[in-house]
Amino acid sequence: MRIIKSLKDDQYPKAQVYNPRIAARGACINDQGEVALTHLLKDDKFGHRDYYELPGGGKRLGETVLGSAIREMKEELGVDVILLDKLGIIHDFYNLINQENYSYYYLFKVTMIGENHLEPREAGLIDKIVWVPLQEAIRIFETQTKIKGVGLLVARRELPILKLAAKSFDKYTSSK
Repeated sequence: MRIIKSLKDDQYPKAQVYNPRIAARGACINDQGEVALTHLLKDDKFGHRDYYELPGGGKRLGETVLGSAIREMKEELGVDVILLDKLGIIHDFYNLINQENYSYYYLFKVTMIGENHLEPREAGLIDKIVWVPLQEAIRIFETQTKIKGVGLLVARRELPILKLAAKSFDKYTSSK
């Protein structure tokens, strides 16, 4: 996979040292052509969190990145998925937690819906899961670029991926 975009954190004071992190994230599409978004709502060191992001999380030791993404979709959304496309990598920073991220993004088609199994940290952060049409998800993140803090950083990360997902999904569905 190739790096789609490298982003700097201009919302928090620059860190002296960064810890690298590999994350696996997904644009999951259901039978209605809707994409899943997680809504985060919490007050913590980042300030007031009230924004959306695509599901995903950190790669665990011994996992492949794709395997990690599939696990995250099951945990956060409660869905089984099949891979439609590898979308790309977003390289970004979170100064406040000294983190340098390489987020690998995949486009998935949902094959089965069940119960999610959030880890305790996720359960305290994720307020709800919403399914919206792809173009509506893009509008949500365009609006989210007008806020400040970590929600803005997330919107900058997710927006180019959702635009790629829309193009890829259009190609996939028009070839069927």
